[in-house]
Amino acid sequence: MTVNDNREAWHDRYRSGVFLAPMVRVGTLPMRLLCLRYGADLVWSPEIIDKSIVGCERQVDSRTGVISYMKGDRDIFTTHPSEKDKLVFQIGSAEPEAALAAAKTVEQDVSGFDLNCGCPKKFSIQGGMGAALMADPDRLCTILEMLVKNVSVPVTCKIRVFDNEEKTLALVRRIAATGVSALTVHCRTKDMRPAEKAMWHRLGSIVKAVADLPIILNGDIFAYKDAQRARDSTGATSVMTARGAAANPSIFRAEGKLDTMEAVIEYAKLAVRTCNTYHNTKYTLLQMYPDTKSQKYINLRSAKQYDAMCNALELGEFYRNEGALLISQNTEAADCKAGLKEDNNEHPSSRKRSALDATLSLDASTCGNSESNDNTTGIATETPAKRIKA
Repeated sequence: MTVNDNREAWHDRYRSGVFLAPMVRVGTLPMRLLCLRYGADLVWSPEIIDKSIVGCERQVDSRTGVISYMKGDRDIFTTHPSEKDKLVFQIGSAEPEAALAAAKTVEQDVSGFDLNCGCPKKFSIQGGMGAALMADPDRLCTILEMLVKNVSVPVTCKIRVFDNEEKTLALVRRIAATGVSALTVHCRTKDMRPAEKAMWHRLGSIVKAVADLPIILNGDIFAYKDAQRARDSTGATSVMTARGAAANPSIFRAEGKLDTMEAVIEYAKLAVRTCNTYHNTKYTLLQMYPDTKSQKYINLRSAKQYDAMCNALELGEFYRNEGALLISQNTEAADCKAGLKEDNNEHPSSRKRSALDATLSLDASTCGNSESNDNTTGIATETPAKRIKA
């Protein structure tokens, strides 16, 4: 398949779907895998800053297939081959050459790139990234053109709207002319907060202005039925959800969401089975947990390592049967991977993960019953995993 054929195929995939939005901290590997299992059509990585990923060493766990991009002892980005076909890597960048270098670093492990042009956070804007790019359309479009011309997978970007509609439309037309495969529009301005209602009514004129370009709506998608309602009312080809998925990843189920606690349990198991960094796992679980006044939540909040976390979630037997061996396989890295130091944000490059006896299952049909899902990821823990440089 040629580059153009690949992009044309993805052009169609952007036209009808419900996608996981890029989310800092929450959108790491276990969340993406769980959302795919529940039915997400595509998933975005959290925003990764260009200079963070450039220069990373790609390491592969020979038994699990988990791929980690390491910089020193820091794990910058982690993925798994089972998500590659549906994974879009979001880049934070203000420079064309740096953006391309970042893309080339991970190109073999992803199926699309997205340029973050909508983040309103101070750290992003001060670096000329995120929403700051909307105020500098020449730079924004130069970055997109650099990516479109030099990578083998589709390129998209994510923006917000300006207060002025004509200014928004002018930017959208310029972005479309760069050759991007789709455009995501967060239907809020840079200064609007998440609690303010997303302005879906602003999307209709954008859809009409670039009729041939798939337009993805982002903002206030909290249930699967919202997706069709958004498409019907705006003309958007697809939708993207962030807070809806963070609260309950089963939002992607066409038949309706599961009880939040079922999703919490499945997320915790995936996090253990993929040896996700403990502090990241705990943070995400606390965002998902439905009853913040319960004793279980209090126990979870006070947990300092994976065994205590599992006990708080009544997964003690699961941890003893599977997690304990998994976490302890690499004793020299156990203090990080078992979460013995909760505030340790770094992953030793020598750490090992448990063995998988099959590819991680993404079959949404297996997720209805948490008890039946104990082995859907196909993880075996008898043999220590071996990581190799690749």
